[in-house]
Amino acid sequence: MKDLHGKNAIITGASRGLGVHIARALAGRGVNVALAARSGDALEATRAVCERAGVRAISVACDVTSQLDRERLVAVAAQELGPLDILVNNAGIEVTAALEDFSLQQIEDVIRTNLNAPIALTQLVLPAMRARRSGVVVNIASMAGKAGVPYNSIYSATKHGLCGFTESMNMELDGSGVRMGVVCPGFVSEAGMWADHGGKAPLLLREVPPAKVASAVLKVVEGASEVLVNAGPVKPLLLLGVIAPALKTTVVKRMGLTRLMRDGAAELKAHAGVARDAARDREAAASRH
Repeated sequence: MKDLHGKNAIITGASRGLGVHIARALAGRGVNVALAARSGDALEATRAVCERAGVRAISVACDVTSQLDRERLVAVAAQELGPLDILVNNAGIEVTAALEDFSLQQIEDVIRTNLNAPIALTQLVLPAMRARRSGVVVNIASMAGKAGVPYNSIYSATKHGLCGFTESMNMELDGSGVRMGVVCPGFVSEAGMWADHGGKAPLLLREVPPAKVASAVLKVVEGASEVLVNAGPVKPLLLLGVIAPALKTTVVKRMGLTRLMRDGAAELKAHAGVARDAARDREAAASRH
């Protein structure tokens, strides 16, 4: 899909982070966009930026973990913009923690948002795309979907699943005119979940600007099946993991990634403990009145 002018796209997680940059990039190529996120108010700024690029842009407040909301999103986008050409599954959540510190609800929330929702949305848009023999689904995964990350087991599991889903579906869709592709960012500066943590990436896995991720989305729309977005030499590291899997743990530790993620998990756990203590204090104070 080379000429994107006048095409129609859905972008989930479009109210903040990478979703904003992806929306801008598509709008800059003339793509009309249906912007989805839980907060309709937060979407308005993104919608205004896209409209200034001269395209049609609508905002649809929805929870991608709800099937009713997913169905409404696809229906509204098709009604307001026309036949859907592009779906960008960008919405995602990440919880950095040791496995035993996860609540069951947190595990379920990450899986429902990062893996179940993209699969279900893809299932909804495929029939019309197949009928027109045209369409692209772009899944925003992560480098954590190519190699395991300590203290990020649930997130990594969902992103591995998203990579596997994309590869399997591309085989299934062969000859249909419809394609799927995956974008795997590493550490992203300024926007996204890593920027929210405020940490510093290991030297070999330097941060990349969000515009580079948005550019990778365009590459998938134009024909690429997978784009790895990382500033460091990540492909040799991935190859080393295949050739000598026993070295993975040592390499990750030497890179400083294990310590980085462990420290992040400890910080989040401490913050959660402070929040729980504050909530208990409020409840105790309220009971005395």
